[in-house]
Amino acid sequence: MTVLAYPLEAFCHHVLIEPSWHLLHLVVRQFSTKRLDEQEIIDHNSVHIIGPRLCQERTTEMTKMQRVLATLRKEETDRVPFSAYMHSTVHERTARIFAQSTLDFYRKYDPDYVKVMYDENYDTPVTYDFVTTIEVWKYFEEFDPHIGAFGRQLESLKYIKDSVGPDVPVISTVFSPFHIAHRLAYRRVLMDWKKDPEAVRHGLTTIAANYIRFADCCLTESGVDGFFFGAFGCEKDWMSEAQYKEMAEPFDRMVMKTLRKAPILFLHIHGEKTNYFRLLIKYECDAISWEDRLAGPTIAEAKKATDKCLVGGVDHYAALKCVPEVIIKQSKEAISAAGGRGFILAPGCTFFKGTPSENIMAMRQAVGA
Repeated sequence: MTVLAYPLEAFCHHVLIEPSWHLLHLVVRQFSTKRLDEQEIIDHNSVHIIGPRLCQERTTEMTKMQRVLATLRKEETDRVPFSAYMHSTVHERTARIFAQSTLDFYRKYDPDYVKVMYDENYDTPVTYDFVTTIEVWKYFEEFDPHIGAFGRQLESLKYIKDSVGPDVPVISTVFSPFHIAHRLAYRRVLMDWKKDPEAVRHGLTTIAANYIRFADCCLTESGVDGFFFGAFGCEKDWMSEAQYKEMAEPFDRMVMKTLRKAPILFLHIHGEKTNYFRLLIKYECDAISWEDRLAGPTIAEAKKATDKCLVGGVDHYAALKCVPEVIIKQSKEAISAAGGRGFILAPGCTFFKGTPSENIMAMRQAVGA
């Protein structure tokens, strides 16, 4: 084999600026080697040019954990990280089946972190599946997070984290207390608040207290690396901004104070038509997720409004029916608008069941994963 020795920095410089070099394959010479894509990749000092491969960046390939943490700090990374997730309701409600379903999705699409979406209903007071009268709010009580739905979720999270290891962030989704109240009473929660705000406040406070204990167990027992907190009701179709400040924000902040103990904390601002973006970006967190292509603001506008990491760029509704080229185009537009740093490519909200797998895979292609 003909070998051309060449200093590493000079080689990458030429590859980056000279189009005629774009088919060169980089191998860095060192005493020990490892196999990667059936080529010898050696990480030091000088290079051999041995065959076709594109050298695109100087940055050494990072682990997923390194990539995500560096992105949250708005540092240079080897590429833009991406996230893909879908509501993972499992009818056979065992921890192992749910965990395996989540891992199967992760291994299929290989995103930069595992976002765990456990959709089993919150454990309500005995004999009540839902809040059917105002009185039920008063029956809410604090409980041991190791039993019921929370217990199954803790078991699932530990299994998932043990399976993927330390180099892959595992992020537990935590729904806001108001979102749980909505699941249990739907829009009647607003009417109940008007009639008996103290009853509803007791329910929301109790839900928050239970999530705080659950979050502590996620960190100390299941070993999760962070949380994805979903703020809900923060849009005009649900309530005014003043109402949100009174009825939801205090309980959001109660829970997020504990979630902030984790190395990674995402805030999702739910809203398909409008949202209270400027209110919620004041929350203490590392990154902001929102439906930028539906409710706005755009990524470029958000970048001016906050210095937090931004998460989004892909229209999850369009992804249901469009061709993969549309997702690639959206992805590249988003990366460009974000300036390449401090940005995670992701759907504005969860991908829906039935989304073509090639559209989710298109995100991987867009970031060069």
